Amino acid sequence: MRYHGPLLFRSQLATIKILIETFLCIFLAILIVFCFSIPIKGNDLFLKTGIQPIKKNGIDINFCLKDLKGRKVELKDFKGKVIFLNFWATWCGPCKEEMPSMEALYQQFKEKDFIFLTVSVDYGGINQVKEFIKKNHYTLPVLVDPKCETLEVLKVKGIPTTIIIDKKGKMIGKAVGPRNWKNSEFISLLKMLLEQQ
Repeated sequence: MRYHGPLLFRSQLATIKILIETFLCIFLAILIVFCFSIPIKGNDLFLKTGIQPIKKNGIDINFCLKDLKGRKVELKDFKGKVIFLNFWATWCGPCKEEMPSMEALYQQFKEKDFIFLTVSVDYGGINQVKEFIKKNHYTLPVLVDPKCETLEVLKVKGIPTTIIIDKKGKMIGKAVGPRNWKNSEFISLLKMLLEQQ
């Protein structure tokens, strides 16, 4: 029996080369999948807080409503600031559930480039809303929309609903249902939005 050392050696080298190439291809594929699956920090924070990011580079919105003192407030006047826009009503249990955390959030950020607006959609009018705000010692800004016109404009299907608007005046996030607005993820998201130009 003859010994074919060089042939055997070449065969082993070819097998090792194929294994190395296969390993490198698999490693590269895993690396590509991993890199593309890492979420953008902002979107990750949106999802952690239960806020649905709004795609399509945001949506421009505007409306004009009166506050509890009868002054007209137009949304477009706040361009350049981050806006927290919440829709609620005095008869809505889940709305009342999240209001203490909204008041705390307002107190924490009211001195920043941050506009906090709540829109009451109570049919009963302004006096009913004023009584509720006074009774609960809230200081957050309230606008009134007894005809619910803004709900139609912004396609809000239920309350509470909160919309986040960036400094460019674009709608970038939407939350349906009550939240604890003082949670650390939302605070981080808000700080990130405030730091953006």
